[in-house]
Amino acid sequence: MPLLKLDFQPGINKENTPYSTEGGWEDSDKIRFRAGKPQKIGGWEKYLTDQLIGVPRALHIWRALDGTTYTAIGTHIKIYVDTGGVYSDVTPLRETQALTNPFTTTASSATITVTDVAHGADDGAYVTISGSTSVDGIPDTEINAEHVITYVDADTYTITVTTTATTGGVTGGGASVSAAYQINPGQIDGLYQYGFGAGAWGAGTFGTVRTTGVSLSPRTWSMTNWGEDLIFSYLGGPVFVWDTSAGGNTRATEITQAPSKNNFVTVTKDRHLVCLGCNDPSDDSSAIDTMNVRWCSQEDYTDWVPVIENTAGSQLLTGGTQILSCANIEGQTMIWTDEDMHSMQYIGPPYTFGFQQIGTSTGIVSPNAWIAYNNSVFWMGQNSFYVFAGGVNTMPCSVQRFVFDNLSEDQSRKVFACLNREFHEITWFYPTKTIEDTTLNGAIGAADTTITVATTAGYQESGEILIGSERITYTGKTDTRFTGCTRGYAGTTAAAHADDAAVSENAGDPALEPCRYVTYSILEQTWWVGRLERTAWKDKGALKYPIATNRGGYLFNHEFGYDAETDPLVAFIESSDFDLGEGDQMMFIHRVLPDFTIDSGSVDLKFRSRYYPLSSQVNETVGNVTNSTTKIDTRIRGRQMAFRIESDETGDWWKYGSTRIDQRPDGRR
Repeated sequence: MPLLKLDFQPGINKENTPYSTEGGWEDSDKIRFRAGKPQKIGGWEKYLTDQLIGVPRALHIWRALDGTTYTAIGTHIKIYVDTGGVYSDVTPLRETQALTNPFTTTASSATITVTDVAHGADDGAYVTISGSTSVDGIPDTEINAEHVITYVDADTYTITVTTTATTGGVTGGGASVSAAYQINPGQIDGLYQYGFGAGAWGAGTFGTVRTTGVSLSPRTWSMTNWGEDLIFSYLGGPVFVWDTSAGGNTRATEITQAPSKNNFVTVTKDRHLVCLGCNDPSDDSSAIDTMNVRWCSQEDYTDWVPVIENTAGSQLLTGGTQILSCANIEGQTMIWTDEDMHSMQYIGPPYTFGFQQIGTSTGIVSPNAWIAYNNSVFWMGQNSFYVFAGGVNTMPCSVQRFVFDNLSEDQSRKVFACLNREFHEITWFYPTKTIEDTTLNGAIGAADTTITVATTAGYQESGEILIGSERITYTGKTDTRFTGCTRGYAGTTAAAHADDAAVSENAGDPALEPCRYVTYSILEQTWWVGRLERTAWKDKGALKYPIATNRGGYLFNHEFGYDAETDPLVAFIESSDFDLGEGDQMMFIHRVLPDFTIDSGSVDLKFRSRYYPLSSQVNETVGNVTNSTTKIDTRIRGRQMAFRIESDETGDWWKYGSTRIDQRPDGRR
């Protein structure tokens, strides 16, 4: 028989069974399509070895008037600004208190109790102490520093130093102690609570069980620029400004005239600071009106009182229960609620802005789940992907059911979109309801305490994994390794395990962070999927590489080299099942003629055979392909075949061409 060319339709299709999508690709990880052919993506390395405090949720890049490039990073605890590889903590202060002899010590303890009536600090907040004298043998240099607060009660908290107290029971510090409190930490993970204690204090009658539930969202940020200065706000918080000209470790300050509670902020092209889902700026104690839009007077973010001489104002939207996000594109600002979409356009005095509902049942899943590209806006909704290009349209998606069926509702506010202009790609990272199994990348022995796998995406920062019948605990992870492993946990036996052995998350927990991604090619209008844990991402813009963050507080340069830092970047793509004719004959493959562009390393080829659509697949290894490989002889039988390309060594990079196979009809034996 003539050679059969293995050309498949570009993109991944998961809307039907692998057999019914014959002629296409069915699954992938860490690949992209260019000119209709799959290739491995670029690798990554740490941008800096410095670890940020908190889980990063937002990145914003801009250039100042003097040409300096800045990157703002918002975590659930702090705000940082990076300047050329130097992080500055610019976290705003909530308040500063003058205290007199506030410290109490305990003999032989490094814990100091601080008394500050109605301090307002939450557990895990940060305070900077200054002006203290030495206390009970503890040097003043240890006390006059930044500390993490451990909450005790409304009037006291503790901090920890290095030196232990001498006698204890001493109240001291002097009469000139200053306590500068940073804004309180936000929620790390999304929660949905029922029962006693759910919700805000005083929200219900004592002893009454909540049956409707209370949603607690993780802290997200909105960031924008007022000229060269950074404007930002966290979910439900005030509006802050960081003066670029002050630079260094100068802290951001609150714009006190603006609404004190906001769900999202932006600056329009006509120079209005706009607060969305906000309270009344004239009354800080007023509650958020989740559907209200307010804006300052043009060119003055301190002027919020509407009068005939200015352009300040407000508008109450309808269609939905809360405003979630907005995007500035040419000539208008798009506003999403949880249900609908609105257009906000500058029309000048006396109304300043005009509003129009432009989409129904097209709400956005999270504040950062959109990307603007070439005057179009793409976003992820509750159960579909959408695009606005003069009108709102649903995007046909060949992996829609796969994405939305496993999207974690509790953590859905962490979904974010990112753009890669170099490849004209939009990617959405999202958390899943379940943590998928991974596989060993290389065999391990019974004594190994570091375990290298294809990916750790979705697994907790520390926890327990299962390989065969062996339970293993670990204390840390990278993108490709579990570290600090204790083998043979809970009475199981430590054992050697072969390459490609399945590794599962033993506790059955859902994924807390975005651990899967789905990518859309704007040029080719194709989709593909993969696994990678990132919490924020920004296209390179003024930088050399795109940057991204993980839950551990590290920044990474992406599209850098071929590897996952120093480990192999495991990538694969697998086709749907194909057969001879209508599948009425067995297929025998005895030779493979590979066609690849291999810049570095090699690639592994496999077939996965089965006899019936619902029978189990059998892995059939073809062999390793390098630039010098001309053909591979093999003996593989099956009624249906799936073709798999995989690379799992450092330095591998490849692009697929049109591999051919020499095959013929055959019997089962």
